[in-house]
Order: sequence, then C-alpha cells, then structure tokens
Amino acid sequence: MNKSSSSARPDFIIVGQVTVDDVVPAWPGPWTRQVGGSSLYALAGARLWLDPGRIGLVARVGRDYPFALEPLLRGAGLTHIALAAGPDEHPVEWLIYEPDGSRRSLPRNRALLEAGENAWSSQAYDERQLAIAPTESDVPDAWLPAEALHLCPQAGMRHRDSVAALREYVRWISVDPSPHYSLGLSIDELAQFLHGAAAFLPSAQQIRGLLQSVPAPAVALNLHRAGFPEVLLRRGKLPMMLVCDEQIRKVPVASTSVIDATGAGDAFCGAYAACRVLGCRPFEAANRAAASAALVVACSGVEAALQLTVPSPAPESPAVP
Repeated sequence: MNKSSSSARPDFIIVGQVTVDDVVPAWPGPWTRQVGGSSLYALAGARLWLDPGRIGLVARVGRDYPFALEPLLRGAGLTHIALAAGPDEHPVEWLIYEPDGSRRSLPRNRALLEAGENAWSSQAYDERQLAIAPTESDVPDAWLPAEALHLCPQAGMRHRDSVAALREYVRWISVDPSPHYSLGLSIDELAQFLHGAAAFLPSAQQIRGLLQSVPAPAVALNLHRAGFPEVLLRRGKLPMMLVCDEQIRKVPVASTSVIDATGAGDAFCGAYAACRVLGCRPFEAANRAAASAALVVACSGVEAALQLTVPSPAPESPAVP
C-alpha cells in the first residue's frame, strides 16, 4: 500500500477522485477551470463536524494535474494525505450548466473527444476513469485499522474490491454507489456486491431502476433487510428516506439559495459518515449532513467549500408510520 504524508493514523478515511473541471455557466460568460472531485466535496462536508486532523484522504493524481492539491488540503486542515500516481494525462471534463440548475458532463481530453458522441461508452473513457479511481492498495498500511471509511463513487469494481479488502480493518464503512454497477444490480445483488458495508447512501438516480415500480420507502426498507444496517436514499429536493433498525424515517432537505449544486451529494455523504464517527445516531447524522450539503451548494467551487464553518443541526422529526 502507498506511503502517507504522516506517521499518525486517521480515524476516518475518504477514498475518491479528484478532477479537473472546466465549468461552463448557464448564462453567457467565461468558463473557468477549477479543481473538483468527489473526495474533495466529501471532505468539505466531513470537516464541518470532525477535526480535519482526524481525517485521511486517498486519491490519484495525474502527472499533469494543474492544481497544487496538497497545499489546498493542508489549508483545509488535513495532515493525512495519500495521493497516488495516476495516468500521465489527468482526465478533464466540461461541466455544462443549464438555467434550471441541471448540468451535463462531457469528456474533454483529446483521446476521448476523438471518440465522438459515443465517448461516454467508449473503452477509452472507461479506462481513463479506472486509472484515476483509487484502489484498496492506495490506502496506506499505517492508516489501518481505522474507525470509518467512506467510498465515494468509483468506476468499475472498485467498491466491491475495496469493501472486501478493508472490512477486516475498518469498523464502519459507508458507500456512495456508482452507476457503473448500481444501475444494473438487484437489491440482493447490491447487498452481496457490497457485503460488509454498514451504510448504503445512494441517490435516486443511482438506483432509479429499483424505483420504477416500487415506492421509495419500500426500496429503502428492502435494501436494509437485504443486508445494509443503514440505508439513506437521497431524492433531490424531496425528503430523504433513512432506514435503520427496521424503522423508516424522513429526513428533510435543508432549504438554501443554490449557487453551485456541484458536490451536494458528496458533501452530504462525507458529513454523514463524519457524524457517525463522532457517535451521532443515524437520524441526527442525516440532519447534520443535510445542513452541510445546503451550506456547500450556497457557495461556488470546492475551494470555497473547504473553508466553510459548521452550521447548526436541524431538529429531529418523528418516525414515518
């Protein structure tokens, strides 16, 4: 496994991607190139609650990565940083925003552009995504055992392999699934694929096939009964569905003025996991995570998100009958 930048051991490990995002605004104006990635937004949510000195981040970085990533992370309070070598050419994506707040992502690297309209399904694109997706071997040996691990969305079979390899060394594992596999698996297959994960944190889009003919509360409960002790189904602006101990509860989405919706789900998941590390019960952790996501989307870009301060948690609500 990779060497870390510190000999001390973090309590909570985040594994995910860092990206280069070329952001095209919804209204006429210049586009900007900025640092991004699921791991950084998860960190932004987590550090609102958990001392960043207790957090470790694992990612891969291409040799031509244009941002000074380590100083950014140290400026956010991190001391546990494991950046493995990625491909020579780090993937770049256009993020194209629409007036309604939605966005599209398109690959920008030359090899992927040459694949034309089928770039998203091309072998070149899949290989590029896998090349920057950390594996369990990128987690430093010195960081294990750990209290908790959060897996951000990853390409291919990364989640299955990471959970299988690390569940012996980590007390609690949460997974934000990737549509690379979550769109094609049944409830039982998902539970088997991620056997050993304590918290399953999908968005409705990531498991939309399961929601086509079954109400969201039933899907969340069935995922829980299939083997996930905690299930938290994120549904955009609709209340989230939390299931644990055979109980279903609604978690309201915190209201806010959205400036940049990028990273909301990642920040939510990072905050939820961090609050569970602190000993919060699942519903309290979910409410704090919802407040964290609202704070992140009210600023622009991950660099601003990494400097945010903690919000007040939302109050609890009764269990859904």
